[in-house]
Amino acid sequence: MIGVCLCGTPRAADDYESLAYCGDNITKILPSNWKLVEKKAGELPSGHYWGMKFDGPRGLLLVFEGNRDVFMHWEDKSGSGHQEALGKEALSLWIMPPEYAESWKRFFVMKRPIPAELIYSGAMTKIYGNPGHHLSPEAEKRFNEILLTNASSTSWPDSPKDTLTWATWKEDIRMICQAKSQ
Repeated sequence: MIGVCLCGTPRAADDYESLAYCGDNITKILPSNWKLVEKKAGELPSGHYWGMKFDGPRGLLLVFEGNRDVFMHWEDKSGSGHQEALGKEALSLWIMPPEYAESWKRFFVMKRPIPAELIYSGAMTKIYGNPGHHLSPEAEKRFNEILLTNASSTSWPDSPKDTLTWATWKEDIRMICQAKSQ
């Protein structure tokens, strides 16, 4: 099966190069204080098929990181509270083939994460997004150290749900996708 991705390059159904090309176009519109920190092929949007078997088309995950700190709150074993700026605001985007669909069965999986939201759907691609936070390898090491040695509880109350310093991310992505699909 040959088609055209939103950016105008030919692709086969499982051709991640064309999905990456679309991601490259999104990367070009990032605000100056944002950067691409992760790129992974063969992924599914968060929360869509949590704990369920999936044999359909997969896509490309891109994780973008801003410069705003995200604090982890934790309580040590003696009951004292702490905060550490371990994370950075982040935006996860899944660029999916147009034939990809969310499972209606996901509504019956009560402990699944909040599903990634559909940001753009066109004849040639679908893009799902989820704001949150990202940990650098050093921050992840510190996070694990806290969990293993000191923490009795942790939380990320400052992790962005919709409020990113890239405030217009949804509109910007829709605009670039619509422009490239014409």
